Amino acid sequence: MRYWLPLLFCLCEHTAFAQGTFFGSLQVNPYFYVRDSSIGAAGTPHYDNLKSSTDGWLNLDYTNDKYLFDLRVRLDMFNSSNLHTPGVPYSAIGIGNFYIRKRGEKYKITGGYFYDQFGSGIVFRAYEDRTLGIDNSILGIHAEVEPIKQLKIKAFTGVHKNRLDLFKPVILGMNLESNLTLGEKVRLIPGASIVNRVLDQSSMDFVVSTIETYEPEDRFVPKYNVYVFGVYNTLTIGDFSWYVEGVGKTSEAIVNAGGTLINEAGNVIYTTLNYSRSKFGAALQFKRTENFPFRTSPKEALLDGIVNFIPPVTRQNSLRLPARYNAAVQELEELAYSADINYSPIAKKLTLNFSYAEVRDFNKELKFREAFGNVELKFKKEWKANGGLQFVQYDQLFYEGEVYGDYELVNAITPFAEFTWKVNRKHSLTFDAQAQFSDEDFGSWLFGQVEYSIAPWLSIAVSDMYNYQPNPERIPEKVHYYNFFTSFTYDSHVLTLAYVRQVAGIVCTGGVCRYEPAFSGVKLTLNSSF
Repeated sequence: MRYWLPLLFCLCEHTAFAQGTFFGSLQVNPYFYVRDSSIGAAGTPHYDNLKSSTDGWLNLDYTNDKYLFDLRVRLDMFNSSNLHTPGVPYSAIGIGNFYIRKRGEKYKITGGYFYDQFGSGIVFRAYEDRTLGIDNSILGIHAEVEPIKQLKIKAFTGVHKNRLDLFKPVILGMNLESNLTLGEKVRLIPGASIVNRVLDQSSMDFVVSTIETYEPEDRFVPKYNVYVFGVYNTLTIGDFSWYVEGVGKTSEAIVNAGGTLINEAGNVIYTTLNYSRSKFGAALQFKRTENFPFRTSPKEALLDGIVNFIPPVTRQNSLRLPARYNAAVQELEELAYSADINYSPIAKKLTLNFSYAEVRDFNKELKFREAFGNVELKFKKEWKANGGLQFVQYDQLFYEGEVYGDYELVNAITPFAEFTWKVNRKHSLTFDAQAQFSDEDFGSWLFGQVEYSIAPWLSIAVSDMYNYQPNPERIPEKVHYYNFFTSFTYDSHVLTLAYVRQVAGIVCTGGVCRYEPAFSGVKLTLNSSF
């Protein structure tokens, strides 16, 4: 892979006299670890020995609109990184992304790393989420053509990225999508997808050697190939929009809930129904998932080697305490549904929101439930307020694999309020207050934050998350989690500095979740575009 970098720069130099543009970006995240055994931030190499880590990405792009082609190269650097597997240092440096792309009016061909998705992503999705340490791009050839009007065809082949290395199984895929208008108010966007994954010999050897340790009645003949196929459609009629997708997967070796390989086919049904008018909106979602892990190999687990993306149905909360309990998307069995309603009786001044979601297994046992409501209010020009209440039931043993006490579900009630005072055109002050009442897990919490901003260049915030009534089964005494944050912006450069005490818990983005241990120390981030 290292030989591609000189080649790309040679190509850039050769075309530098043409009408083209160079641009790029830099992100560097140095972390400094301060041992704090009172919150569990101890006993790992970062706290005991290393004391620091750095993640960095330098992206360079060249685009030429005269000859219609693009070049990209990205350098990835991880020094004692804590990003991919928290608690396990990882160090590497190399080319994390590159491509050469030729485009025309009705086609686009890419050689190198690429990101894409078919439909909602259930059949295939290659994407990046640095907050969770995900970068599952494909190294290969990707083509997108429009042979006739209202028909788009995508096809690719390649192998998945594995940090700065590559997984060996080969992935092939194709997607067809159309866009049809039937009258003034009716529109259809139908599509169909298929993906084939072929195991490499080492992955097959792993599967075979594992199966041979089982009892005869539990053994099966594994397959090199698995096929995933799906059809989807978006129907829009006036103010209504209905999306539905059905996906099937041929039988393959997957890991069941007990950690044993089984030979099963899988399927997913996913649908959303939306209604939207000027003052009112509503959305209904439903999803049924059965035996649908889809990875480069049965050897991979957690967030490694994921080929697809199963959309979440539950609400994705951003406020600190309401976001403590999230329903991670389940691949083996999940029945999930949700309803969201928003109403603005006074346009741009008053908005009411309500949502409800449940997740159950196939035995109809409750795994997650959330009822959420809030009111957004703007009065005069200086004040903005947001207040609401959340009720959550959360099966901690099911989602995290452990429980702290004799309870079946975590029950939490979380009121919250946020006020923003716009002092003048550039200065603003925000007050944030939250509480969470629970007898389970860590117990009950109070959270407060004050943030002062001077647009567009400075922001300062101070917060405290206080475990004022702890659950003695998990934590013996009351603990404060202080945070101090400042952000400075100059042109296209953003520098942030924060002292952080962070409680252990599940961190989720878009339904993809991972467990993060407690953190104590300083986080520095530089984001720069040029």
